Amino acid sequence: MTDAAPSAIDLVALGADVEWTDAAAAASARAETRVADGRLAELVEWLASTQGRYPPERPARPRCIVMGPVSDSTAAIAETFDVGVRSVDVAADASVSAALTAGAAAADDEVDAGADLLIVADPDSSAAPAVLVSLLTGAEPVALLPRGAAATDTAAWISRAEYLRDARRRVAQLRGRPDELLAELDHPPLAATTAFLLRAAGRRTPIILDGSAAAAAALLGYETQSRTGRWWRLADTSSDPVHVRVAEELVQRPLLDLGTSSGDGTAGLLALAVLRAAVHLGVPHE
Repeated sequence: MTDAAPSAIDLVALGADVEWTDAAAAASARAETRVADGRLAELVEWLASTQGRYPPERPARPRCIVMGPVSDSTAAIAETFDVGVRSVDVAADASVSAALTAGAAAADDEVDAGADLLIVADPDSSAAPAVLVSLLTGAEPVALLPRGAAATDTAAWISRAEYLRDARRRVAQLRGRPDELLAELDHPPLAATTAFLLRAAGRRTPIILDGSAAAAAALLGYETQSRTGRWWRLADTSSDPVHVRVAEELVQRPLLDLGTSSGDGTAGLLALAVLRAAVHLGVPHE
């Protein structure tokens, strides 16, 4: 057991205010005026449902939130797309309680400042997301280990496998207790991402998820408050088994199929460009 203090934030309460307005009927009624079709039409209807109106409005203040340092390339792409970027960099040695508070507060700050769509990117490459996904989905730890080029270091692969096995055993009894589960995992960055996602969904703000760690946090959020899942869309496909398993559990087809795995915000920003195009094509033209 770790000496992590129990969280001061109730994860269930963070997403308790989630509401969902299904605009599908309104969208169907306007189908004859729609230009977008295929998956673009699906994106239009998703955004319309988060806004409770059809046709949806083009996001006026999208924001890219990186749960860690912002890379130069991410900053440059965001500037090209006229998207503001924020780093929420929670120290690895912070308490889980402090991380939860920081994540929820950052979400409130963004929504209060007018953000109407959020890209949440998490470049965390630790094994903590895999532990979480293994426990929540029942996947054997070995099934979530790196493959191909990412598994060429045999010693590192074995070490990660042992960590996943032991960590899952340690938290196995906390499957239905998300607050205690995060405290026992004792991985503050993952806790901050989870709190951010739940709070933003509670504030009824759509989110594009970038990276395996963000996807894992979303899965825990979904397990905590299932209605929150409707507010999230995965940015891209990935070769990471953790990301693949989350997509299956959430029954989601990512917006892109580029196979990125960095979780640095690149895929999220590119997915936003596709969403913007979908909105433009989906707005009825007189």
